[in-house]
Amino acid sequence: MISILRASERFHSKEGWLETYWHFSFGHYHDPRNMGWGKLRVFNDDYISPGGKFDLHPHANYEIMTVMLEGELEHEDSGGHKGTLGPYGVQAMSAGSGVFHSEANSGKKTVHSLQIWIEPEKKGGIPTWKSHPFQPEDFHNRLCPLVSGRPEVSASLQIRQKAVMYRSQLDAKKTVSHPFIGSHGYVFVISGALSTGSVVLSSGDSLKLKDEKKIGLKAGEARADFLLFDLP
Repeated sequence: MISILRASERFHSKEGWLETYWHFSFGHYHDPRNMGWGKLRVFNDDYISPGGKFDLHPHANYEIMTVMLEGELEHEDSGGHKGTLGPYGVQAMSAGSGVFHSEANSGKKTVHSLQIWIEPEKKGGIPTWKSHPFQPEDFHNRLCPLVSGRPEVSASLQIRQKAVMYRSQLDAKKTVSHPFIGSHGYVFVISGALSTGSVVLSSGDSLKLKDEKKIGLKAGEARADFLLFDLP
């Protein structure tokens, strides 16, 4: 099974310093037919204006990841963790039994980031947080595991679910393939054009897959930047 979510079909919200595109039900957007994909529950494409801040607020029983595309984002949580995430950086927080955190744009540039929540394999546990400053060469013409919860897939960041999040930047006309381990797959195009078979995806488009054994992806006439999720 393969289905497409076009960029224009995402739920759009703009309130004050935050502009966001929600892939699944979140906040005041609720659609019982669109509550996530496999264990992927939240995918928010956020633009945070300078001075914007998610004040200290609680979470529990989610694996929460941030993928930075532009700008710098400051993180602080009740576990004593602090850090600044720049372009290409990724952070992974296991909320576990409960954690309070804040995220702020204290810079002069708008932050463009992706906020992603995955359901954990088991509820509870001690909250954790870690970040990693990835660089473009890490995922040039290959699928680079950013975050993994599978022992057979090594990544710089870990989560408590048998899921893997990859990023790739393919040069024009380059291809990459991926054999799925889990039952669900999700592809999001950050920029450029990407094709698989007769399906062509543009910037902001997503592809949902279920019970597919393998996928082949090809960049268009320019570089394609994208995320791929292998999910239970």
